[in-house]
Amino acid sequence: MKSFPITLLRKPRRLLLAALAVTLGYGAALSLHPHGHFDAEASAPESAPAPELTLNRLSGGTAHLSDYRGKWVLLNFWATWCSPCVAEMPSMEEFSQKFKAKNVVVLAVSVDRGGPDKVKRFVKQYGLTFEIFHDPDSDSSNKYGISSLPSTFIINPKGDIVSQAEGMREWNDPEVVAYINDLLKRKK
Repeated sequence: MKSFPITLLRKPRRLLLAALAVTLGYGAALSLHPHGHFDAEASAPESAPAPELTLNRLSGGTAHLSDYRGKWVLLNFWATWCSPCVAEMPSMEEFSQKFKAKNVVVLAVSVDRGGPDKVKRFVKQYGLTFEIFHDPDSDSSNKYGISSLPSTFIINPKGDIVSQAEGMREWNDPEVVAYINDLLKRKK
């Protein structure tokens, strides 16, 4: 089975990041989970209900994952100290902009410890416009069994996880975009 596209080697900077990720032990994080495999050539994955979450907004207040029912959700768990997480954020912003009109929302859950100030500075520095939440106690990530960062889940409008992956992705890569477009068509 072919794995979901990881295009780290197209630019020297990405090669350096990939080497650094492996050196730091993130090589294992690039493996894929059996839950949909993020495989562009696989048949439609089986789905499983997404655990409900109460998410802390950076601006205060909370949101629930079920508030997004009726939309496709790309749920990403990350941290500001995680190099692969930081590296994928610009392409995730591009993905968010590209898929916003297709009923897709990006929800990024930071597991940084402490208050939200560090995360707020990061969001401002990178000009991120998709929704970012703060989970300093890892309550949300524990419900999803997160063992490495970044970890991403695609949840359909019915609230089922239809695909997931661990490790950095180039969210604006043509193969990734084609995979997501195909998934949206197959799962309507």
